[in-house]
Amino acid sequence: MDKKMVRSILFLMTYGILLVLVIVKIDLVMQMLGNALSMAVPIFIGFSIAFILKRPYNFMTKVIGNLIKNEKFDKMEKPLALASVYLLFFGVVTLLLAFVIPQFTESVQLLYKNMDEYGRNFETFLMNTAKYLRLDNFDMSNLDNALDKVPDLMGSLATGIMPKIFDFTTNFLATVVNIVIGFVLSVYLLADKRHLKSQFHKAIKAYLPQEVGGKLLKVLQLSNETFTKFISGQLTEALILGVLCFTGMLVLGFEYPILISVIIGITSLVPIVGSIIGLIPALFILLMIEPIQALWFLVFIIVLQQIEGNFIYPRVVGGTIGLPPLWVLLGIIIGGGLFGVLGMLLGVPALSVIYQLLKEDIHAKTHG
Repeated sequence: MDKKMVRSILFLMTYGILLVLVIVKIDLVMQMLGNALSMAVPIFIGFSIAFILKRPYNFMTKVIGNLIKNEKFDKMEKPLALASVYLLFFGVVTLLLAFVIPQFTESVQLLYKNMDEYGRNFETFLMNTAKYLRLDNFDMSNLDNALDKVPDLMGSLATGIMPKIFDFTTNFLATVVNIVIGFVLSVYLLADKRHLKSQFHKAIKAYLPQEVGGKLLKVLQLSNETFTKFISGQLTEALILGVLCFTGMLVLGFEYPILISVIIGITSLVPIVGSIIGLIPALFILLMIEPIQALWFLVFIIVLQQIEGNFIYPRVVGGTIGLPPLWVLLGIIIGGGLFGVLGMLLGVPALSVIYQLLKEDIHAKTHG
């Protein structure tokens, strides 16, 4: 028996033993994977921040490089670009939080304070609707009881949450630590990205066959371009939509413009279904205040979505997704089912990469 056959048999035996261990100890394997993912959270945050700030960093590097003509100050190009990008990032985030959070909190408090009045308005609306539709047997007693129990329900929920405050505080502190470590890591990743990229390419060439390494680099390059364009486009599009929604609500005199615009802007990060998801709580809030206002808001959002879908989205995001609508919906469903909200956001570009690779492979095999 030659050495090649022996290696193949040993490989199959090892693979079989590992497969049996995984099946028998699946709970232990899943626990180990969960621990590994928890430990990798700061790394993931660092890569995500560096990924988002990569384009602004490249832009600032070029601008500062053009401003600094003296070769003696060439070494200051990267530190100045990094400092500028992170100062700009923290400045924008701070301004947004300082502007949005107080008004957002005030809107939520006002909404809770006026819940009884809004409940009565909603009840009146239902009674008038039932009268108009001639629903004489429409029973409002159950609705009255439900609305009367809302304050007590909120109080019981608050009481039930109290024992979990310690766990929440611990998780919050751990999250803050992870974010800080992630920010520090992102600085190193941005500052040394060319060197890291060169080392990664050398490692692939050293440890993988040329054909396999070439295909892997191609997949990574396609993934990088797709995710970069998609994420930057979605963030820009969500910001524009949120600002337009806020401006329109102020002009038209709708209630709670900050609260509703934040909801619409955040949910619009998810393609296709995001705007529908955000519309549901917004309509419910306005329906409780004044039903006719909810109707006019629905008309306003439909017009705004037409403007966004036909003018803003094609120019900001364009064809960067590269997916038919059905594939986009599948990406949202599969990603959301596997990884929750984060999966809904990243499932579409991930499926876009798979779709483009499959498309190229099918084209090569059918026309090759």
